[in-house]
Amino acid sequence: MKEMGFALVVEELIASKKPIIGHNMIYDIIYLYNQFVDDLPNTYLEFIENWFGLFPLVYDNKVLSSAAEYFGRTDLGKVYEKCLNDERIKGSGMKMAFDLRNGFKNYEGSELLSHYHEAAYDAYMTGFSFANIVKFKEFDKGKT
Repeated sequence: MKEMGFALVVEELIASKKPIIGHNMIYDIIYLYNQFVDDLPNTYLEFIENWFGLFPLVYDNKVLSSAAEYFGRTDLGKVYEKCLNDERIKGSGMKMAFDLRNGFKNYEGSELLSHYHEAAYDAYMTGFSFANIVKFKEFDKGKT
């Protein structure tokens, strides 16, 4: 029986050139490269050249929310809450819908803060925040 591991996921990411979206992910990037791609190069410039050759589209919500100059604190929970509750973000012409009902009943309701730091919920918050930050910045360009 052939064993399938995370290395196959990394191979698919490299082959597909799909965007990688994360939050405060520099350590994740370094770990992924060192464990599943190759030994870390001797210099940062070599690493960046090698990394972007394999993964050309990388978006870090912490960087995006900092650059947006509207979010204040940029930890994932605070960015998510601002995207979820802020009237300026909600009123920026966005008509996006996110649905967690398909098999994720424990993520419904008012106790969502208790799910912070669960991998699946953090991934959801990251995607939700990314979509809202990008849309907010697109809408807000001409308003500042």
